[in-house]
Amino acid sequence: MRKRNMRSILCIAVILALVATAFTGCVPTPEPGPTAEIILLHTNDIHGRVAGNDTDVIGIDRIAAIHAGLPNSILLDAGDAMHGLPIATLLRGADIVALMGEAGYAAMAVGNHEFNYGWERLRELRDMAGFPFLASNMKKDGALALDDTVLIEVDGVTVGVFGLITEDAAHLVMPAYIDGMAFEDTVAEAKAKVDALRGQGAYVVVALCHMGYVPTEGGTLTPELAKAVPGIDVIIDGHSHTVLEQGVTENGVLIAQAGDNGKHLGKVTIALEDGKITSKTAALIDYEQAQATAPDEAVAARLAAILAEQEEILKEPVGESAVAMSAARAPGLRTQEMPFGSFVADAYREAAGTHIAVANGGDIRADLKAGTVTKGDIVSVLPFGNTLMVKTVTPAQLRAVLENGVSGVVLGADDKIDHEQSAQGRFLHPSGFRFTYDPAAPVGQRIVSITLDDGLELPLDDTATPLRLAGTNYVMTGGDAYTMLGGIPVDQELCAADEALAAYIAAHSPAVAPEAGRITVL
Repeated sequence: MRKRNMRSILCIAVILALVATAFTGCVPTPEPGPTAEIILLHTNDIHGRVAGNDTDVIGIDRIAAIHAGLPNSILLDAGDAMHGLPIATLLRGADIVALMGEAGYAAMAVGNHEFNYGWERLRELRDMAGFPFLASNMKKDGALALDDTVLIEVDGVTVGVFGLITEDAAHLVMPAYIDGMAFEDTVAEAKAKVDALRGQGAYVVVALCHMGYVPTEGGTLTPELAKAVPGIDVIIDGHSHTVLEQGVTENGVLIAQAGDNGKHLGKVTIALEDGKITSKTAALIDYEQAQATAPDEAVAARLAAILAEQEEILKEPVGESAVAMSAARAPGLRTQEMPFGSFVADAYREAAGTHIAVANGGDIRADLKAGTVTKGDIVSVLPFGNTLMVKTVTPAQLRAVLENGVSGVVLGADDKIDHEQSAQGRFLHPSGFRFTYDPAAPVGQRIVSITLDDGLELPLDDTATPLRLAGTNYVMTGGDAYTMLGGIPVDQELCAADEALAAYIAAHSPAVAPEAGRITVL
């Protein structure tokens, strides 16, 4: 009995071994992952500056050539490309889309300024482009508004890219342009997209973000995203106009951003061995380095043709300015009283014929030069195509407006304004009145006094006295968190803001800068 049992056990063992061997032979050996080096070239916040110059702007024709000359490179943009200069605004973004397609862009994140021509125009531009517009956390009436992800194959490496736009776009975009739109939590959306792209075979996952590395208005910042979503390999960022010369690694995630206005081309190099990332580094190609590469002939020819078509329109003179006026951001129009801000507000008030007017610092995008001012200069200064609106407000409502305008001002350790941290487009410049505020007081309680030009000091709690206020439709309908204005009926909608500025310069040539003293800081 013992021998028979032993023989049975041996037979079963042999059978099991044969079955195991046969089964193992049916399972293919896993293929090794790719070994390669890929390069992510990236731009952000170009704001229409596609034409190179002789000082600091690289130019899209040279960017295209650098991309074409680098094997295994992918060209990406992190938003705010299609607005800012006449070449962008005259055809409402179409020329920028055409040039980006010609240059070989593979994808772009949607920035808040991509909405400047309205939602329907943004959809049209998306349809014109030969590359996807990405914003995975942007929903329209509950459904994905644009594209969310794209898979790009480079030398056997599948690169998964998803897009994110700052949640604060809800306050930065003109409300009428985002009716029914929701800008959902970036962290939750990023986690879902990382899992989805890995499931589709992505060896590298890139978040293409228009979110910001440092605070600009609100919304999640990319360092916070990196801490919360470690599955991302690289974040290509925009919105805050930050120059990250070698990138920053946060929680194993490489964050890269290339400043603004086409002054740098970002370059992220990723090495893989058997499908695993072994290194990733970031660098910037600056203007001087880019000059070593000749512009791409086809893109240069397309750019030259566009500029030639626009030249006749833009060179028409509108008047003279006796002085140059600066559009500096911080310290500047977004943090303190500036002559140019007061000048633009005066233009709005004169065009509207109102008691008072305001101009938000974020609207003014280029310096005003001394001497002859052309239509092209005006469009560069006020590129958004906004119109002027008039609404009737009370002193109490005006106070709430001004409270929002100074709400972003931050004091540093020396009890002086920290201009870098304070810079927000909502900062207002007044016309027809002056105001005093205390930046050390709590937000919402900073306005100390409001005085009209005739010397009348307005009671801050007055809810009855009518004042006719002029401003752009962006501010007057609730943009930049001016929600207290959004529900007030419109008395009038007038000319375009740039037309008002052109008319003011023509009427007051040679134009001079207003005197200081409209904003007093305690």
